[in-house]
Amino acid sequence: MEFSQPVIELIESRSSWRSYKSQPLEPELRSQIVEYIKQQTQGPFGHNTRFQLIEKDDPLRIDNASFGTYGFIKNALNFIAGVVEKGTRHWEDYGYNLEKIILKMTDLGLGTCWLGGTFKRSEFGPLLKVGVNEVIPAISPVGYGTASRAIRDRVIRWGAKSRTRRPREVMFFDGSFSRPLPAVAAGKFDRVLNMVRLAPSASNRQPWRIVKIGNMFHLYLKRARNYSEMVKAADLQRVDMGIAMCHFDLVARETGFTGKWVEQEPNLDLPELAEYIVSRKIIG
Repeated sequence: MEFSQPVIELIESRSSWRSYKSQPLEPELRSQIVEYIKQQTQGPFGHNTRFQLIEKDDPLRIDNASFGTYGFIKNALNFIAGVVEKGTRHWEDYGYNLEKIILKMTDLGLGTCWLGGTFKRSEFGPLLKVGVNEVIPAISPVGYGTASRAIRDRVIRWGAKSRTRRPREVMFFDGSFSRPLPAVAAGKFDRVLNMVRLAPSASNRQPWRIVKIGNMFHLYLKRARNYSEMVKAADLQRVDMGIAMCHFDLVARETGFTGKWVEQEPNLDLPELAEYIVSRKIIG
């Protein structure tokens, strides 16, 4: 089994940690992490990804460089970072794979935190040996979270309303964007949608929208206006879509639904700033 706990429990228990104990990872645990992240080599759209476990005091770092997360992360000794080859849906592939890794770290009892715009790509690039057609969309610290959150951590979480989620009627729809999908209409699949609703996202914007038509679930990105101007190095809202896809995929499988990702855009009237991403065809 990929996880030792039900993935639904991992999603519900996962939380972002920005303050860590100055405690190294045990050698056996470190080996487990390295082995797992090496396996996450391709996303659902087929773009290649590669991840590394990076130590804060890695001797390959450029001289005199400070390990930079702009003060957002405290005392982390290790980071999981990766690259993805550029392509049509590379941001989504990276988001999918890194979220899968983060859920595995949660399964191992470790703290993590998505970082998309608050780390110095120039410091991680040399360690990852970024190729000419590769980018670093996001990273995560990994380690033992402190027993209680630091004041700065609590302030950041409060500002982002980290535990707040949009109501389901503005996220999930039945047949068109004009008709919300009630839980009773979703049936047994409602649990899958609820776990998508709990997915983490940049600034907690929760940009995913899903329209159910028969046995098809069509995923759309509803962009926040001008958000892409805040972090120009990565399209974080498309990374968010990959995270949502990961939750959808893992929970659907765990609850007995089989299916596949297809590009089959329906002819729908779209809300402003919405764009089609992909569809999930449910077979069982």
